[in-house]
Amino acid sequence: MNEEKFTGKADLYERFRPDYPDKLIDFLYEKAYCEKVADIGAGTGKFTRCLLKKPWSVIAVEPNADMRGILEQIGGITVMNAPAESTGLADNSVGLVTAAQAFHWFDEDKFKTECCRILIKGGKAAVIFNERNYEDCEISKERDSVCMKFCGTFHTGHIGKRTSEQGDLFLRNEYFSNLEYFCCENNIEADCGGFVGDTLSRSYALKKGDKDYESFVEELKQAFSKHSHNGKVTVKYKAKCYLGTF
Repeated sequence: MNEEKFTGKADLYERFRPDYPDKLIDFLYEKAYCEKVADIGAGTGKFTRCLLKKPWSVIAVEPNADMRGILEQIGGITVMNAPAESTGLADNSVGLVTAAQAFHWFDEDKFKTECCRILIKGGKAAVIFNERNYEDCEISKERDSVCMKFCGTFHTGHIGKRTSEQGDLFLRNEYFSNLEYFCCENNIEADCGGFVGDTLSRSYALKKGDKDYESFVEELKQAFSKHSHNGKVTVKYKAKCYLGTF
């Protein structure tokens, strides 16, 4: 796992990244009911908090110290400092593994091996994404243009490994067996601070002190102003979940 990608961005991530819809959590609870869940690459706990809406015992695994500092403030969970590929969890100890907005940072083969080790017989793993929906969403298209101009490591899809379409085929046809798929709209209403903050929370985004940071932020604000109505923009997302066995 790329453990330092979000160092210095934890506060932005926690404040401005989109949450996950209750419908997705209901889907997981219905399809993978169990006693214990391990949320891997948990970050600041955006998805971990959602898991607490159900009567699961939740373990959150996160190797980045900045992210984990916020994660550890959540009550009612066990937090572990470990990478996705070597969690330190006991063999056959959890019924569900989740990876929300994190799978693309993992070594996929090693993560699969680790899941097979820690899952109970019949246990399942879920790969979850809040994925931008560009259909009729000009603000996201313009945001990407700004990022392409300023951010040398800018990427879409699965961080440059695959396009979103290729990633979908990989998860459906290669990675999992007995796959169940869930998708729903997860559109976000954002003010200027939220729109800019979400972009700054991304791994590829410039940080304060970087060359062109001020120009980068200014062009994001200009994009917001162009597309906003009553001080808000609608950023379209789809919440996607790939739930399967190995």
